[in-house]
Amino acid sequence: MASPRVKNSYQEAALSWIRVLAFTVVVLIVGFSAWLTAVVAGATWGLAAAIGGSLAGVAGFLMLACGSLYEVGHFTCPACGHSDKVLKQIGYYNCFNCDTKYYVYDNEIKELGA
Repeated sequence: MASPRVKNSYQEAALSWIRVLAFTVVVLIVGFSAWLTAVVAGATWGLAAAIGGSLAGVAGFLMLACGSLYEVGHFTCPACGHSDKVLKQIGYYNCFNCDTKYYVYDNEIKELGA
């Protein structure tokens, strides 16, 4: 089982760019889909743009408020104190120093054994 460890700053920068790209794509797709649906339903272009923009804004807000897409955080092994940069809400983590396995999600850490 591999741990989602961030090995260098280039990988962390790439993850940041992917987050920005994913956010942009989702907001644009939601906005355009809502606009197109409103136009097909018979709304004027101005009203359709308002509807599409509003739904895109709500989708963007929900992504920022509720999501943690490729966020990088620090994890310190409770057994040996070794610290790594890892993806937040990673699920499973394997400490490379003491080879202990953990289940990590929402700041809940559960040891699975060595």
